[in-house]
Amino acid sequence: MSSKFELMAFLLDRFFLTTVFIVLLGIGGVSAQSMADAEFGNIPDSLFQMQQPDGDTPYRITNKELNISFQEANESIVAVLEHHIRIKVFDDSVREASVVAIPYYFDNDMERVTSLEAYTYLPSGERAALSEKDIRTININSRYSIKEFAMPAVEDGAVIEYRYTIERRYIEELPDFYLSHEVPTDNAKLTITYPKYLRYQSYTENFDGNIKHDVVYTDTSSVPKVFTIPQPQPIVTERWMASNVPALKEEAYISTLDDYRGKIKFLLSEFGIPRQQLENNWEVVVARIRDKTNPWESIERNNKAEAAGDSIAGSLDGAPESQVQDSIYHYLNNRINFSGQHTAFSQTSGKEVLAGKPSSQAAINQTLVAMLRAADIDAYPVLISTRKSGKINMDFPSFYQFNGLMVRSEIGGKSYLMDAGFPYSQPGLIPVDTYGSRGLVLREEGYEWIDINPDKSLFDIQVQIDGQLDRDGTLRGTVEAVQQGYPAQIIRQKKADGNSDSEILRQTLFDGYPQMRISDIVVNNAEKYGQPIAITADFEIESYATSFTDGLNFSPMVVGYRNENPFSGPDRNLPITLDAPEKLDLSYSIELPEGHSVAVDDDRTIKFSGAEFVEQYDNTTGQLNYRYQINIDQRNFSANYFPSLYKLYNRWVELSNSSWLIEE
Repeated sequence: MSSKFELMAFLLDRFFLTTVFIVLLGIGGVSAQSMADAEFGNIPDSLFQMQQPDGDTPYRITNKELNISFQEANESIVAVLEHHIRIKVFDDSVREASVVAIPYYFDNDMERVTSLEAYTYLPSGERAALSEKDIRTININSRYSIKEFAMPAVEDGAVIEYRYTIERRYIEELPDFYLSHEVPTDNAKLTITYPKYLRYQSYTENFDGNIKHDVVYTDTSSVPKVFTIPQPQPIVTERWMASNVPALKEEAYISTLDDYRGKIKFLLSEFGIPRQQLENNWEVVVARIRDKTNPWESIERNNKAEAAGDSIAGSLDGAPESQVQDSIYHYLNNRINFSGQHTAFSQTSGKEVLAGKPSSQAAINQTLVAMLRAADIDAYPVLISTRKSGKINMDFPSFYQFNGLMVRSEIGGKSYLMDAGFPYSQPGLIPVDTYGSRGLVLREEGYEWIDINPDKSLFDIQVQIDGQLDRDGTLRGTVEAVQQGYPAQIIRQKKADGNSDSEILRQTLFDGYPQMRISDIVVNNAEKYGQPIAITADFEIESYATSFTDGLNFSPMVVGYRNENPFSGPDRNLPITLDAPEKLDLSYSIELPEGHSVAVDDDRTIKFSGAEFVEQYDNTTGQLNYRYQINIDQRNFSANYFPSLYKLYNRWVELSNSSWLIEE
């Protein structure tokens, strides 16, 4: 009896699976008709008839397709990425309409472009082919190169089309598929045809539109559909389709546009026969780092760096650890030759770094870690993503999100962040393109995430002007300026480049006054990195105020002026990412010509979370006293704060371009 029930259950199971399989086949066939692949070389007449929708769209992407498949070669698995792009051009004078750049990850031979074909189709019916000699390869950093070319014979109304294939050896993740671009995209389609031994998990970022996502099962078997005959597995294809994707415009003060572009990301989630679920988390990423690209391996065999650090610490026996750290930092900072490359790992030795050979950020800072640890200072490498590379997506664990390395030390309960590749800097002062990111502190055992926002990395300028305005409009007086953070670093850089103190004062405070005379200038603390740079000088600016019959036109913002708002308009959808926090404190005490007076604005304040602009006016007879304080104490603002931030900068511009009538 039991055998009959087992047979019945088996047949029912086979019937159920077959029914589901047929249903899925039907669904797949219907879905496939929703967005058919564009046939390369067959341009529909409708594209030539398409009109420019508005003056802000010089071209549009009508089709963007990527088909991904896999092949086995030389005992490895290679992902084959076949791209097909079609573009309608409305305004051929816009360079981006006809110049194509194809990025690929060349480092370690991870990706290579294996085929490329491109044509320009003209309304007249002619077709112009891209010549291979017009394709150039440009190395953009230590990881990526691009194939760049200008499409031939492009004119208004033309359609350009190109396709290319990239073979990728690293399959644990796939390149991002971007849905949004700086122009509209009519149709975007991504297809992955899976072999039986792998699957991917997809992650959608920054896209609120509708994505049609389905799985298509294709039966390629000629075996009769009989329950008792084993059936071969169908071909599984997964697809993502989106239509009418709006443009994403570049804005001032953003991290990078890629941080906000709609995209789909992929991580390998199942592998093997039978397929096994893979664990994807940051613990796994850190384990792979320690196995393949471990900075500790270079740090721990950095004998030359250790000897230098130990020697410096020995010469400062008994000094506070913070002083030893400063000495080691400046010893290295004064000797390095930063190549400009940002990498998360380097095998370059400390001997080469200390000898002044061109070195990457990782090589320099691995050397710094070795030197500090030789002085018994707890120091660790910190893996980061630079501003250009984009923010780290914590939900997408991947080593390839890191493209830089800096240093964190811990002394007496206080933490310091450093980048010795940043010239004329100090612990706590890091490049603006690394400020505000997240960092992974890689300890000998374990790791932790930190925010990259050291307190010395800011724009901090304080200026006091005590002056006298003559009847002929000449302004003379004394200026005292104290500068910290990035302004101080710029001054130290200028002094090292051979600029005189007078030139530095003109460039940093008085760049708009070629007729100005300077005397008795003193620049203090240029060599004392722990102290702010202090500048004092006497100055005289002829015809600063314009003389009229009824008085003098006087510009109140003598220094610290801003001629235009950095934001293009009062409306914005993207978050704001400033270079760094900003503090500007300008105090003026101007003696007026005898018998002259002026009516000025009342005190006012613009204040919102993270920023404040304060104006103070206190006038007495014959004296003009006022003060402007701008304090922006954070770097990132959501788009909701943009109107307030725009208003603050607009007021700054308004004061910079305003004038007061000083009447007799």
